[in-house]
Amino acid sequence: TYLPIYLPTYLPTHLPTYLPTYLPTYLPTYLPTY
Repeated sequence: TYLPIYLPTYLPTHLPTYLPTYLPTYLPTYLPTY
């Protein structure tokens, strides 16, 4: 729900930190929603 707002806001800021942490966790959940 709030992923489309969190991704563009936190990804460019915490790319090296969120990529290996959020991507493998929310990617499978964000992809089917997007």
